[in-house]
Amino acid sequence: MNPDSEYNLSRVRSATREIHAGESVPKPSPTLSSRAAGALLGLAAGRALALGSAPDGSLPLTWILAEELAAGRHDLRELAHRWVEQADGDAGAVDRETAAALAHLARHDEPPARAAGQGSDPLVRCVPVALAAFDAPRTLVSATYHVAALTHPDPLVAWSAVAVNVALARFLQGKRDFVPDVVEALRSNDVPDELLARVRRVPLPAAADGPDLAPGTALGDAVATLRLAYHEPLVERGLRAVAAPGPPAAARAGLAGALLGGRDSSYAIPPDWTVFDGAGILQALAARLVRATAVA
Repeated sequence: MNPDSEYNLSRVRSATREIHAGESVPKPSPTLSSRAAGALLGLAAGRALALGSAPDGSLPLTWILAEELAAGRHDLRELAHRWVEQADGDAGAVDRETAAALAHLARHDEPPARAAGQGSDPLVRCVPVALAAFDAPRTLVSATYHVAALTHPDPLVAWSAVAVNVALARFLQGKRDFVPDVVEALRSNDVPDELLARVRRVPLPAAADGPDLAPGTALGDAVATLRLAYHEPLVERGLRAVAAPGPPAAARAGLAGALLGGRDSSYAIPPDWTVFDGAGILQALAARLVRATAVA
């Protein structure tokens, strides 16, 4: 797939929608390829809504993982080295917890034994794993856990990443009800009780789940975005609801965009949110990750 032609195609689609403004133009039916593109484009769009023009250190690390997986490379050590190089080149854009972990990796050539916190940036970075292993549940769980643990070896963080990725994998398969699969993946492993309990309550009304957890924490963002993807039918409204301005909301907005975009496809994302430098490259990368380059 030619990234440039794909990017131009996205511009043509956007222009076509503008020409037909006011008319009811039916959207194409979602495909595996368009859902995968929706996940990556939604991730980027959600974070952009929250961060505006501020530096975004998580996305370069996310795209590095996506490139490795799309090329069929699964070496965690090589991935860690690429992450360290990226952080060295733009240290100020990486969150504090990740920066500490990557510094440890650079010094000792192994992940830290203890996480510097329970932030949710690792959940964002793990999204490409869901695309690469959406049809291989065991690989999905194992790979997500170990990628998250490269920088955040905290069970609550790593298993929160697994919960989000299992849900996203279900959406890529064209399914809507992800809760039983997420619960099964968690209960089959030694996961924190609070995470499992909160996931079980996702289908209940918000009042039954207790107070919303603060954005920027792995548990809080995992639960909030799973609830959003379960209850909110509209991509744009859902993203605007969580994309409060500022870095604390960026991870939640990105995860919400990935889940909603993966559920409803790139066709459901407002066109002006998907016209940016590199959008076509993301669409091509998404297709490679799900091995669906031949799907329109």
